Amino acid sequence: RSVADGLLDAYDNELRRPSRTVYVLDTSGSMEGDRLKRLKKALTDVSADFRGREEVTLMPFGSAVKDVRGLTMDADPRSGIEDIRADIQALTAEGDTAIYSSLEQAYGQLRGERDMFTSIVLMTDGENTTGSTAAEFEAFYRALSPAQRQIPVFPILFGDSDRSALEHLADLTGGRLFDAQKGSLDGAFEEIRGYQ
Repeated sequence: RSVADGLLDAYDNELRRPSRTVYVLDTSGSMEGDRLKRLKKALTDVSADFRGREEVTLMPFGSAVKDVRGLTMDADPRSGIEDIRADIQALTAEGDTAIYSSLEQAYGQLRGERDMFTSIVLMTDGENTTGSTAAEFEAFYRALSPAQRQIPVFPILFGDSDRSALEHLADLTGGRLFDAQKGSLDGAFEEIRGYQ
């Protein structure tokens, strides 16, 4: 390893403002089979990029949020990455699709803190079918504290998801839509890492 690699690692793991990301992951019944396999592969691949001091939360959902698994990476993030990968492999597909209720729960986990770059990554393969509606989520979002309204949502368009609904979500929250219908799911997660 070169000196430059060592300096880059030190910057990423010690000097750079750490990030806090909640991955809100659609694991509804429509994700069964190949789609869930692709999600697990993409998340496993992107986990190799997690840095020291980074906070990562996995929030899989179907008809409601199924689990909340949070982890802060140590200065040497390897053991944390192994824990996250075990959680990724344990994901299962079942239930309806409660996109907006799950996002409300994600915002409830977060505070907009200036010492960290905080974001929500939403991956869904379908339309909202249960829980809060888009209008209810928008009212919820507008009632958040100014610091929480600084937290962007980065939706990933995948499978049969609704482009216009996800574009509106990105616009509302100051995020950006990533298209894994035309490109790869791996590529979408990697591109989002550039913002973190």
